[in-house]
Amino acid sequence: MPGAQFGPRQVEAADVNRGRVEAHYTKVLRRLLGAHALAEKLTAEGYRRTAATISDPEIRRIAHKNLAEEQRHAALVYGLLAQLGVSEESADRASLVLRRAPSFEAARCFAEQAQGELGLLMGSISLDMTGLIMIGVNYRDSSYAPHARAADEILEEEADHDEFGTGALRAAVERVGADAVSAALRQWLPRAVNFFGPPGSGFTFDCLRYGLKQKDNDELAGLFLSVLERRLNQAGLEMPRLSKTYPHTII
Repeated sequence: MPGAQFGPRQVEAADVNRGRVEAHYTKVLRRLLGAHALAEKLTAEGYRRTAATISDPEIRRIAHKNLAEEQRHAALVYGLLAQLGVSEESADRASLVLRRAPSFEAARCFAEQAQGELGLLMGSISLDMTGLIMIGVNYRDSSYAPHARAADEILEEEADHDEFGTGALRAAVERVGADAVSAALRQWLPRAVNFFGPPGSGFTFDCLRYGLKQKDNDELAGLFLSVLERRLNQAGLEMPRLSKTYPHTII
């Protein structure tokens, strides 16, 4: 973001803990890390849930692999919070309201409701694909260096998750049919787009001002939709029509 107060990877944990940055930076950072950690945790729970309901041994193996990796991602981000004096329990309590927001519906439903191969696929599209964009565009160039370094580690594995989702989309059309996949997309696509959060919020403005994010939420959502539409077309599917404003719905 032009005019951001801090450049990429400029701030270290010692700068925060020793008061070298303003208190509001620390507040915004903790909230952002808490949201990221919770998203990773719920995604892991979604893989745990779906793995238990899948009969195909190869897909179940991939689900367990993704589960282990998402657990590592969550532990990594919760570790960043611990460096700032915030426990996992405190971070989760602070995110209780956020957990019920439209931006967390995809993660919440994946953790609490998803089942079977189709549920696994929708979780991958709604969380791995969106997470790859969020982490790659925003967090990799974060002004908070520990978060940027964590993003580097996470992206190496998230790209593999996203590749699985791309192949699984074509396979799902062959296994259960285009109509069933399209029906699932109509249910999950609004959740996926809403994952990026509302555009132009005060919190996002603070993240952009401090260099903790690089793009506003609507820019990331637009990027996600353009990539997804190409993949759907390649699989012989059409993109469902969405409302233009957040929280998005099918129209």
